[in-house]
Amino acid sequence: MNEPLPASYEFGPFSVDAGRRLLLRNGDPVPLAPKVLETLLVLIQNRDRVLSKDELLRQVWGDTIVEEGGLTRNVSILRKSLGEKPEDHQYIVTVPARGYRFVADVRERREHEVSERKLSARRWFVLGAAALGVATLTYLTWPVRATDPKRSLPSVSPAAYDSVLRARYLSVRTTDVDTQAAIALLERAVELDPGYAVAYAELAAAYVTRLTFVTPEETEDLEERAFAAAEKALLLDPNLAEAYLARGDLLWTHSHRFAHERAALEFRRAIALSPNSDQGHRRLARVYVHVGFFEEALQHAAIALTINPSNSQALNSRAQALLWMGKDEEALAVLSSIPGPVLPELVEANIAFALLRLGKREDAWRELRRALDKYPNDPSGALSGIEAMLLAESEPIKAQTLIEKVAKRKAVNPSHHAAYFAASAWAQMGRAEEAVQSLREAAETGFPCYALFARDPNLDPIRKDPRFQGFLADMQKQSASLRKALFSGE
Repeated sequence: MNEPLPASYEFGPFSVDAGRRLLLRNGDPVPLAPKVLETLLVLIQNRDRVLSKDELLRQVWGDTIVEEGGLTRNVSILRKSLGEKPEDHQYIVTVPARGYRFVADVRERREHEVSERKLSARRWFVLGAAALGVATLTYLTWPVRATDPKRSLPSVSPAAYDSVLRARYLSVRTTDVDTQAAIALLERAVELDPGYAVAYAELAAAYVTRLTFVTPEETEDLEERAFAAAEKALLLDPNLAEAYLARGDLLWTHSHRFAHERAALEFRRAIALSPNSDQGHRRLARVYVHVGFFEEALQHAAIALTINPSNSQALNSRAQALLWMGKDEEALAVLSSIPGPVLPELVEANIAFALLRLGKREDAWRELRRALDKYPNDPSGALSGIEAMLLAESEPIKAQTLIEKVAKRKAVNPSHHAAYFAASAWAQMGRAEEAVQSLREAAETGFPCYALFARDPNLDPIRKDPRFQGFLADMQKQSASLRKALFSGE
């Protein structure tokens, strides 16, 4: 019997967790796209020899056709992430006309060794559960350096600190009641301690959560409050990661036309200030999944979940990336594990979408009916969009009526998904003009997901239509431009 592969590899200050596909430096996650990390793993696992470029391409990408430049870029990113200059030969050596070889000394650790070290290496501790007397607050199980809201000041009011902890528990929940409760707690925190920078930053983010998921009609008022709170946080602490997260949140809204690049740069700045911020990584994953950069989204979602396994929105970003990549079974498993109420309607709509693509139409109908019973108002229109997809071929008139209902939905953040579902329904009815119009609406309101539009079988009935092809060409150019803006320096 073959010996199992090691659970991790250690070299210098780095370790690679093979199971979770993570690179760590002195215990801290180093963000890497999945294929870049896969390149590193293949090099390490074959370090006893030179790997040709063809063999590396085959092992990392399989049967997918990839230009040699993709491999060269991966190796360049790896060297930069490992702190290696082109002329150095500490980790990766280029053998001219032959390929690459990993040359650092490597220590392999088997699963039992890794398990014995996990508790001390991760430095987990429970924040606030005892103080709050609520044993179920597992959401507050975070690494010390990443999330202690006392860290921005030498002394913080205990009552204000308690309010921030309670608000953090609610921060991933997007219902009317939860967002109101979170805002009330954080407003109380800044009243109790006017010098508490973290409380102002999290209050700014809470205002944005409410305007983007519950009350878009209050956008102007809530945006003004969010901006003021974020600026106050930065005045108190110019290097506060949470303040940059709130600024990024503000940019990723309807009123700012979902400024993906600018929002991503704010989130990156926050991560640079606080590398162990699960909230920073999950926000970056959310942006990347919406613009179709799925591998990068999965990488940051994985880091967020390593730091805080209870981060439900990171789970949602992971599920969406898998779903839009066509990995429906995997996506369905993750979606089914997301606790509520996180992103009401959208999680249920995506479950029904996955079931429909898997050919489980009756199961999709059952999921949809259950969701409609639970969320009859359907403010984002996502559930109506799914119902239109289910009826498109058998009852097109009913499907069209539902799409008209989608058009009247609230301008909440997830409404761009409803536009995409409506486009899929139009495509199933062979209505190319209406489908493209809905796709443009989805793209303009936060979901310019070229990688999905280019491959989703739901759109196959209109794929040869020149209007769709023109739209797809526009999306391809936009995607390439955004990728260059975000990753050209890597």
